[in-house]
Amino acid sequence: MEINILVCDDEQKALKVICDELQKAAEDTGAFVKLHTCINANDVVDMIMNNSLDYDILFLDIDMSGVSGLEIARMLRKNGNDIMIFFVSAHEQYVFEAIEYNPFRYIRKNRMDKEITIGLKSACARLEELQEKYIIIKTRGAEVKIKNDDIMYFELVSRKLEIHLKNDRVLYVRTTIRELTEELNDEHFIKLHSGCVVNVRYISAYSNYDVTLDNGETLIVSRTRVRNVKTVLTNYWGDKT
Repeated sequence: MEINILVCDDEQKALKVICDELQKAAEDTGAFVKLHTCINANDVVDMIMNNSLDYDILFLDIDMSGVSGLEIARMLRKNGNDIMIFFVSAHEQYVFEAIEYNPFRYIRKNRMDKEITIGLKSACARLEELQEKYIIIKTRGAEVKIKNDDIMYFELVSRKLEIHLKNDRVLYVRTTIRELTEELNDEHFIKLHSGCVVNVRYISAYSNYDVTLDNGETLIVSRTRVRNVKTVLTNYWGDKT
């Protein structure tokens, strides 16, 4: 599996150091990586959102002039992009703010030689796992292969199941909530009420009444499900720190 990694740092010297460490990490882990670089932070969002190349991982320096790495991450998540982000910084005080953008890792510049190797190995395992997880959906006119991770949520509307994907596409299928949940067989999907199941990866906030997704949508949570939703989210977000 070829892994496309985009590395962004507004200092050429720092950019080279990160790339060199990634090459070493790739050799150590046996990963096949293809590195792409960007020195202008303002170009990153356009490169990821509008480029025909599908980047798997973004190494993003936080401390950049003009627009910060955190701001770039905010724009990507706001646009529904779930690229795997590795924040890179010489300062640790940004770590809690960075969590808001669901990064895969936070790399400290003074420990890149160790942390990049560990992080890349974990990222490769995660990407392989995501590649393997998909289902075949039967629609009216065709059968569609969908990655589990591309599903934001699904809900029952007028006795038809609506599957909402991350690209704003909606599929209408004749199956049940239970059948689809069992077919997915994925712990990241949690039931909000009897007619709606959400992918926890897309939840950005929650309350005692609803959850908010990365795209701004809100979904109602039944009172009997509130405690379980909070527990699952707390565990999921905790694993990301």
